[in-house]
Amino acid sequence: MFGVKKILFAIDLDSKNISPAVTALKIARDFGSEIHFLYVNDPQAGFRHPTDREDAISLKLREVASDELLSTVRVIYATAKGELAEEVVKYCADNNIDLVIVGHKIRPKIYGKVFDSPDVQIIDALNLPVLVLPSKQTHI
Repeated sequence: MFGVKKILFAIDLDSKNISPAVTALKIARDFGSEIHFLYVNDPQAGFRHPTDREDAISLKLREVASDELLSTVRVIYATAKGELAEEVVKYCADNNIDLVIVGHKIRPKIYGKVFDSPDVQIIDALNLPVLVLPSKQTHI
């Protein structure tokens, strides 16, 4: 049996659609896992505003997730500054993460030929199971 004790969701605080984070919470609840929400800030950028730390992740999540759902899962908030994929790999190793969940946004074909999307960068860098949630999803 595949045991999932710790799940990581790399959250984008700038995204208008963070519904995949709610789905990740539900998956953590159903597995009985703790979930880590990690925000990785670009190495060249400053923090977007003074509260861009764990409390900003918590506030963003509370905009879309019910208190009832949040109370059923052990949630850990973390931030890092650096290249997204590198920071996710490091965080997973440091925290014994079993499963990574990423949201996927469908982008125009030309974008995919020129740039790797953040979810692809994470998938390529990890040696862990990764669950990809589409941006347009049905309820789980």
